[in-house]
Amino acid sequence: MARALRAAIVENRIGPVTFLKNPDTSSAKTIQAGLTMRGRVRAPGTGRSALTLRGIAGLVVLLVPLARGAGAQPFGLTWNTVDGGGGTTSAGGPFLLGGTIGQPDAGGPFAGSPYVLHSGFWSLAAGGVPVAEADLSIVKTDGQTNATAGHPVSYTIVVANAGPVPVTGATVTDPPPAVLMRVSWTCTASAGSTCPASGQGGINHPVALLLGGSATFVLTGTIAPGAIGTLDNTAAVAPPAGVVDPVPANNSSTDTDVLLVVGESELSHGAVVRADLAIVGGALDVDLYRIRQEPYSSYEVVLDEGSGDLGASGPVFERVGSDGATLLQSAVAVGAGPARSLRFQNTTPSPITDQLLRVFSAPCGIGCGADDVYRLRAWETTLSIARFNNSSAQATVLILQNRASAPVSGDILFWSAEGVLLHREAFSLGARATFVLNTAGLSPLGGQGGSMTVAHLGPHGSIAGKAVAVEPATGFSFDSPLESRRR
Repeated sequence: MARALRAAIVENRIGPVTFLKNPDTSSAKTIQAGLTMRGRVRAPGTGRSALTLRGIAGLVVLLVPLARGAGAQPFGLTWNTVDGGGGTTSAGGPFLLGGTIGQPDAGGPFAGSPYVLHSGFWSLAAGGVPVAEADLSIVKTDGQTNATAGHPVSYTIVVANAGPVPVTGATVTDPPPAVLMRVSWTCTASAGSTCPASGQGGINHPVALLLGGSATFVLTGTIAPGAIGTLDNTAAVAPPAGVVDPVPANNSSTDTDVLLVVGESELSHGAVVRADLAIVGGALDVDLYRIRQEPYSSYEVVLDEGSGDLGASGPVFERVGSDGATLLQSAVAVGAGPARSLRFQNTTPSPITDQLLRVFSAPCGIGCGADDVYRLRAWETTLSIARFNNSSAQATVLILQNRASAPVSGDILFWSAEGVLLHREAFSLGARATFVLNTAGLSPLGGQGGSMTVAHLGPHGSIAGKAVAVEPATGFSFDSPLESRRR
């Protein structure tokens, strides 16, 4: 390029830039950000070299004529480019190319698989826009290599921003695997950064992270009892639109645990089981029990004799659904000690065989040993009366008494002599209260006879009663006692 120019003015709008007098690279000058350097350019053939620029996008070069010198003579300004080096990173095949300078036609940023080209020396002049970069990372762990089916598990997920720019709207995702049930989470962020406080189910939420900021999620759930193999759980973070992550390889993290299978035992009426909660393979022991619930029947299972490190409240005792995770019922205290009771009723016409009773220790956790023991006792609490008769000559009166110190509710079921359900009557009894029912006054039972059963949610042995069939014409009465199933 030859023009009547005597000087060059170079303004630096970004960071420190070095200028060399070519080819004498020992005489370098550096311009700090926001400063301007002026340099005189001599004509070719004078023995003086032109300027060579080494720097990055953000320089503005102005060529201006000098005030002195009446006669403008042709001068030559030689433009040389110096390779900025750049850098490449890869993740799964695509590359990110950055740091390139001195390319008049670079433009950019250009994003198209498999390359992204940005920060060319002339990118702004070519119509490009600056690209923000933030190195986001995520690490997930539950602190163990084994997990127990049917047992709770807790993950810590840390999302961080190494910069160089802060980000708003980075998305954190963690879809839990199908075998992880009852999932919930909480989140806390470092000063100046933000994240949602809590939620249910998987994570799919934006966070705002300052340079050097972080957000810590704690995700908990329960592993289905029938789960086998491994428990794999992956969390990921993605930058918001307009931000490029130069190191995408650390944008996801997977925690893998080997699942330990938990055996099941079966309970039936009158069963007595003694077991311990010693850890299994370094993980918390979870004991599972299955009990068949007959149609229109009621049951009670009591956990007592807790010892060792089980604490004043005893181990956790729950009734859960067929997935082994859905909580149906938590045990209630029996007396002032650690004993607990589960009382439940099948109000359907079909047997229930897929519900589980679960026992594990919260007080001693993975510190439980063979001395941390308990006892289970199971009963069917359904009561029966062999006879009721509402024929033209007789009428039956039912009398129930609650012998417990707490209210009891349940159902009275009337069956024909052929075993067909005729009627179902709900009842509720206060503590030590008495219930009297004239069954002949119930329209479905007029002229009917058969038997009765009573299913209830009280403790085993808490309900007493009888049915009295009265024959008005003779004054006779026929008592039929309310009986429980023998142990």
